Amino acid sequence: MYGNLEAANAPRETVPRRAGLAQAFVAHVYDVPLAEMRGAKRGHPRAALARQVAMYLSHVVFGMHISAIAVAFARHKTTVHHALKHIESLRDDAQFDGSLRVIEATLREASGGGA
Repeated sequence: MYGNLEAANAPRETVPRRAGLAQAFVAHVYDVPLAEMRGAKRGHPRAALARQVAMYLSHVVFGMHISAIAVAFARHKTTVHHALKHIESLRDDAQFDGSLRVIEATLREASGGGA
């Protein structure tokens, strides 16, 4: 069903759950309806940014590969690649980077991965 999912040291069935955890957590932080973030269309710019952050965190925190993230977020691999590059470029802003560090640490802790 999920194709070639290769999250680092994760059983196959936990990959979608991990992406879902990132989506739910980021939707809450960004105050964006989860349904809008998961929608087939780009949606409101705030929802699009939240989706990109969730993709980035799925990669950084959970070690998910681009192809697994693409399946979990129902997006093309090139869209995921763009999101990862975009969020990485936004980290040059100290305020954004600080916020992302807090979100990243909290997500790690919530998922049992420690900080």
